Amino acid sequence: MIKQACFAMMVSVSLLSTGWLCAGANAQTVTVEQYQHPKSEKELSFNRPYLEGIKDALIAYNMSVEDRLFCLGGMPPTLSFEQASDTLLLWARKRKGDAAGLSLGLAMLYSLKEAFPCKGTAR
Repeated sequence: MIKQACFAMMVSVSLLSTGWLCAGANAQTVTVEQYQHPKSEKELSFNRPYLEGIKDALIAYNMSVEDRLFCLGGMPPTLSFEQASDTLLLWARKRKGDAAGLSLGLAMLYSLKEAFPCKGTAR
């Protein structure tokens, strides 16, 4: 019984201290500008998996809804990192500086909607 209480206390203390350590962390989204012009090698290496996560999440969400936001084709729909990056950068270039401050997630969604419209829908 005493061992269980000590174990529970140790788990509680470790969870509480982990929470305090994470309290100072500030999550920040990546903007189109930051993606296009990374300031360091660290940012550059962070951008690829970040965009991959956004791309995969948007595709998974899009497959789960009846009213599709974009239509890639194929089952399952696939989009490589290079295709996603090119689509995003082309979309951003068309908007010149207007897209620079936009979050990468929204820009990716807008670029996919524009590049892969669903036929027969008024968008």
